[in-house]
Amino acid sequence: MRVLFLYPRTLDSASSMGGVAEFLCSLAPALKSHEVDSVIYAGDKTITQLKAPVQLITQSVVYNGPFIKPGFFYSRRKLAPVLDLCAQIQFDVIHAQGTYTAGFMAMQISKRTGIPFVVTSHSDILSTNSKRMRRRNVQRRCRQVLKHAAAVTHLTPMMEEISHQLWDTRAKSTVIGNGIDCELWHPYAALPERNYMLGIGRLEKGKGFHVLIDMYARLLKMGVTTSLVIAGRGSEENNLYAQARQYGINLVTDCENVAQIPEKSIVFTGYVRDDVKRRLIGQSRFVLFATQPDLWEEAFGIVQLEAMAAGKPVIASDTNVTRFLRQSGLRAVIVEAANIKAWAEEAYHLLHDANTRREYGSENLLAAARFGWLPIASQYRDVYSAACKL
Repeated sequence: MRVLFLYPRTLDSASSMGGVAEFLCSLAPALKSHEVDSVIYAGDKTITQLKAPVQLITQSVVYNGPFIKPGFFYSRRKLAPVLDLCAQIQFDVIHAQGTYTAGFMAMQISKRTGIPFVVTSHSDILSTNSKRMRRRNVQRRCRQVLKHAAAVTHLTPMMEEISHQLWDTRAKSTVIGNGIDCELWHPYAALPERNYMLGIGRLEKGKGFHVLIDMYARLLKMGVTTSLVIAGRGSEENNLYAQARQYGINLVTDCENVAQIPEKSIVFTGYVRDDVKRRLIGQSRFVLFATQPDLWEEAFGIVQLEAMAAGKPVIASDTNVTRFLRQSGLRAVIVEAANIKAWAEEAYHLLHDANTRREYGSENLLAAARFGWLPIASQYRDVYSAACKL
């Protein structure tokens, strides 16, 4: 079986980690173990023709090419490169990553080729994250995509519910969570703790890093010497620096040597990946997941899943994703998202309770096995097979 993934953003060796990109680059090799070959078609707004394929470090084959913009009128010329690719490789099924942009393109390809398409609902349909979802014409296009899809998958029950509000696809829907390479993470679960807490992700307002800085200022007044490490890049970076300086906290930016983290400091590492990222998580006291659901909804909490795979405890905002993962085995301290006092108190208690950290970490390590990529790829293979039989 051959599947074509549609991903509306550019994908290359420099941008193949994080979010949906990481999801695809992990799912593709796992599918191969189930005799499903895949190709990723990624959108590049700067070109009009298909680029030569590239092979990423995960062995995923990627073509970057033009991506059509959803609308009543769209450039059929931009659709030609992907249609040529379909004729060349003869795919059995198309898998759109997202309902609005990728789903719309999948629907147009399907109309011209007869190839069935599957849609996975990502955060593009969450009105909290995407203001365009409040527009009726956008909702109408999403309904058409969902109506014509051969199958629809969702990362969590919350995403399934949001999708059904657009168009009820219960008869052809499946919840399939995100995945994690447990074997890859296993050595990092054995690393000794170091004296820091970790927040990691895109530095955007809805991710709640400003809450963590407020929390940390309280912790310092409570006598804590453990540092707060923040890993990532984003539009809020300078605002977060300024917030830390206003508190008079020792600030380290663009920390190149994460092996040397000073006490009583907020340390920004910049974007991290691969061994550095896994080591940062594995050696932390615990991982902080401070997403603010009134500003941003997570389609799936991959940071929480990575913490589980590294055998770390988690302090997390009370969100739909956290509740879903808790039902799936996550041991976490749940906090009201914007309650700074509660964040500080829970972090203080966990910092001073090594037994609870070990207990939660051990249980998270065991629970992470439920999210291995091979069983998840098997579920997708079953969805593709059913779609092809319609």
